[in-house]
Amino acid sequence: MTFKYLFVGAMPLALSACMPPPTPLPDTAYIAAPATVTVAARQTGYVNPIQNYTVRPVVDPADWRESNKSQAGL
Repeated sequence: MTFKYLFVGAMPLALSACMPPPTPLPDTAYIAAPATVTVAARQTGYVNPIQNYTVRPVVDPADWRESNKSQAGL
């Protein structure tokens, strides 16, 4: 019974020793940039969220055959 617990406890340690080293963490200097004068901060600008909006008015349903014909050339 004790060997079973020892085996269950030691197996994850043994398997983790065979794993490759973890990847390094990404550079997060820009997160602390507003608080640190020596680190350059990213410049941001206003982006209009609806600049490419196309007005599509509500219309009555059309015949599906005509819709297929009009879209066949696309």
